[in-house]
Amino acid sequence: MDVEDVTICPASLAQTSPPDFESEICRSAGAEDIDPQGRLIWVRTRVDLDRTRGLNGEPLALFISGKMASEVYLNGVYVGANGRPGTDADSEIPGKMDAQLYPPQALFQRGENEIAFRASAYHGFIELYRPVHVIGIAPAGFYGDRLLPSLGPALVTLGLFLLGGLYFGVTALIGSSPTRSATLSAICLFAGGQLVSESLRGLIDYDYPIHDLRLMAIALFSLAFGLSVAFHVFLTFRRRHAERWVGAIAIVALGGLILVEGFDYKALVGMTIPLIGAVLATGYWTYKGQARAFIYFIGLMIFLVAIALFRGFFLDTIFFLLVAVFLLLLFLEQAMILDEESRQRRSEEARANRLEQALAEAEERSETSHINVTSAGKMERVATSQIVHCRGASGYTEIVLVGGRVLLYSASLNEMEETLPATFLRVHRSHLINVMFVNALKRDPSGTGTLILQGDVTVPVSRRVMPKVRKALIPG
Repeated sequence: MDVEDVTICPASLAQTSPPDFESEICRSAGAEDIDPQGRLIWVRTRVDLDRTRGLNGEPLALFISGKMASEVYLNGVYVGANGRPGTDADSEIPGKMDAQLYPPQALFQRGENEIAFRASAYHGFIELYRPVHVIGIAPAGFYGDRLLPSLGPALVTLGLFLLGGLYFGVTALIGSSPTRSATLSAICLFAGGQLVSESLRGLIDYDYPIHDLRLMAIALFSLAFGLSVAFHVFLTFRRRHAERWVGAIAIVALGGLILVEGFDYKALVGMTIPLIGAVLATGYWTYKGQARAFIYFIGLMIFLVAIALFRGFFLDTIFFLLVAVFLLLLFLEQAMILDEESRQRRSEEARANRLEQALAEAEERSETSHINVTSAGKMERVATSQIVHCRGASGYTEIVLVGGRVLLYSASLNEMEETLPATFLRVHRSHLINVMFVNALKRDPSGTGTLILQGDVTVPVSRRVMPKVRKALIPG
């Protein structure tokens, strides 16, 4: 359309054809002045064509894109309606946000073509700064085909967002850092919600009131994404009072949403203000020498620079690519954190086992336990601190004492393991040793090993229990 040559006139339902646009009740305007919100108007504009078919012979179509119901005329001939204009909400039937009409091809002519339409918009929730987006002529399917190439990458990116939301959500339920994981899950889901909201217009044809809800969803998801990123940053580097800091940022961001006109700008402001807060914080922590703060500072700065450079289509493409890269980095960071937590748990378990073993040894030294052993027809009371190791022997147990004396006990090795104190360790299906008499542990390439006990006694260690033996006998 000729964006500079637009004529706007008041309209009524009684009119059955376009008015005299030269009348004094009409006014000349620009395309940005077309606003049917809360009123019924006539609009005339012109489109110049250098051919009456597409480059490949495709038929031409007339495209109407905007928040309105409309009745459309091409070169003075009625060609179709998108909804039904009215003088109030009751008399109006909302039109589609994006409509494609197919006039008889003979109506298109080389050179100037006049497009006139009667329009109204009474069903919206919010008042848009630019409610009418496109009035034009192009080959049939042109505007829809332009959206298809971007849907594939959008769906792949959405899959990544949903996978991230699910992964971090499960981690929040079963992991050791539920708040951090829940925040990361929220970042993924808010980015996914924004992607769905952005892509909705290319996926389905919806009535124009839905467009208001879509714009509000984009703005709110942008704000929620920015705040969740800021909360993650403060939670990572300044856990104390993180809620207060992000709460203050949220108040400023909400003020920006209210004051800024245009929902594209509202979405950018809602996201940008929390990111600026996070950049200032990470810059300060970088100055203070806090580990990893500089990496976050650079990543957030890339976001802000991209917003400044690609403001016009940042939320359409650049944002989702950057978020996808950001999520991949978060996956790697989370994997490193989980690995570090796993190492810490193993270290803590090892220290706990050593402490338990030390307490058992101290208890054994201070209060030596005894067992009653019946051997060779007589009962003998034996101090467990004098037992070096036990060997299983066909349902019996050979008890080897300090000095080498051997007693045959009428109990199985399993029963002995349950009877003896914690200083005894089962190292083989046929051997139970007292760790207080271990001098050395030798490991074989095959995975088995040999324990050298007091008196140069050797005891085999099975491959299955070798890790347990090493954990019990070797510090760390």
